[in-house]
Amino acid sequence: MSAFFSRLKNHPVAYARTRAFFSRHKLPPGDLVEHDQLGKADRTALLNCAENLGPVFKGIAWGELCICVVGLERCRKLTQEHGEDLRHVAMELEHLIPKGLLHSMEGDEHRHYRRATMQALKGIDLAGNESALEAIAASGLREYAGRAEEHGNSASAFTSAMSGLATSAVTWLFFGAEPGTEVHARFMAHFREMGPHGLVWNPQKRQENAFRAFRDDLGAEVAAMRAGTGSLTQCGLLAQMLEQKTLDDTLLGNLIYQAEMGRSDLKNWFRWLTRHVTDDPAVLDRIVADESGRQWARPLVEAFALETLRTDQSERMMRTVKRDFVFDGFLFPQHASVRLCLWESHHLESAFEAPHNFDPGRFLDSMPGKDRYAPFGVDQHQCPVGSVVIRLGMVYLRALARGYRVTQLAEGPEVRGGYHWEPAPGFAVKLEPR
Repeated sequence: MSAFFSRLKNHPVAYARTRAFFSRHKLPPGDLVEHDQLGKADRTALLNCAENLGPVFKGIAWGELCICVVGLERCRKLTQEHGEDLRHVAMELEHLIPKGLLHSMEGDEHRHYRRATMQALKGIDLAGNESALEAIAASGLREYAGRAEEHGNSASAFTSAMSGLATSAVTWLFFGAEPGTEVHARFMAHFREMGPHGLVWNPQKRQENAFRAFRDDLGAEVAAMRAGTGSLTQCGLLAQMLEQKTLDDTLLGNLIYQAEMGRSDLKNWFRWLTRHVTDDPAVLDRIVADESGRQWARPLVEAFALETLRTDQSERMMRTVKRDFVFDGFLFPQHASVRLCLWESHHLESAFEAPHNFDPGRFLDSMPGKDRYAPFGVDQHQCPVGSVVIRLGMVYLRALARGYRVTQLAEGPEVRGGYHWEPAPGFAVKLEPR
């Protein structure tokens, strides 16, 4: 019998139906419809499925059987009870990075490298260096606003400006390469070569060559730092890992690809923040006023960033079932994908009042518990740089509020991009200096 089931491993739907036939437990409810296609047409499609079918239901995603789980408490219970039965879905980079990406590691390896990453993050004084980050944001905004006659405030120009701003920020934050220096320009060029149009999930020869060139350049800088002649500052994660004696080829490769993924996400993070500002331009005045005289327990600029994470930036966590198990009374068959639905969980009426309304006021006086709000994940694989993302969002909003008045020039509904939901492709703004 085991030989028969092994032959079905490349046919997850057939495997699931066969296993369910011989099991005392049923598969979750739901037709085998393409969830991904449904979601592209209607962002609330999976939320509607949960309302009709219950919080655990099945469908097809990217050609494979996919089980969706809605509700943060339920998602957390699943990962706690069956963490060993689930594999994190991540880019496969073992041919470039020894031991692969941190997100794809398991067991002791994952604990070791996650601990090293978190220790390095603790060594960074984000508050003390916030002025440097704000200077990066201000420079990117100033360049976009100053070249308005040249680019006509086009959507592509604004997206490019946000990409450049994000790349510059991670280049400084991860590697300590100070803007305006030759090493910063080199690292920016490496990133452009790796993905001029964004993250490439399945690296091809171009990305592989660009990664190796970046890794070799970093290796030379690390050797110079060890010799006391390096050109990188002590502000980055790289310097912290060197000081803490945790840096190895695996962490070096992870730094490059975490920064590569981060700059892609940050680009749309800044676009989403700007998009919500244009819905209520007066919020920038309120952010400036709040900075000079705090009115709430939490700064408005932080509450605005947290609400943007809830409504748009936080979407899902993907896992693959390594072996059959039963959860919530349903069979989770081997080979199936599991989608932990963060966006849908954040839009449940049981989690937030009027959940589809954008309202930073939710976060001004209190912070929702982890069973209501978890933008960076629910288990040990949650994003380790979540606090950094929030800080960068706050820095960007402050630079925007202090320097400009923002007018939206083109409207349009949000769209499903290559990996995540994004503002409309034509989303464009005009920045007028205060």
